[in-house]
Amino acid sequence: MIRGYMNFRCDNCNNTFRALNIEYGATAMSVPMPCPNCNSRHTYPPNWRILGFYPFGNNREVYKRLWERMEKEESKCESK
Repeated sequence: MIRGYMNFRCDNCNNTFRALNIEYGATAMSVPMPCPNCNSRHTYPPNWRILGFYPFGNNREVYKRLWERMEKEESKCESK
């Protein structure tokens, strides 16, 4: 489901950009959108800092696991 637009940050080139916010597999997470600068899919929504702390944890760490899962599934498709 498309939920509008949101900001993403690229883990490779640290570029921040605005892209579609698409729901990832019926979860609260968003599908990593490709970076317009380097075309990497290693992107994530930056943390929301509220009153000096991050109430939603470190998004980058959560998205690292997602990137690994996406790459593993991609390699399965390529090997078929």
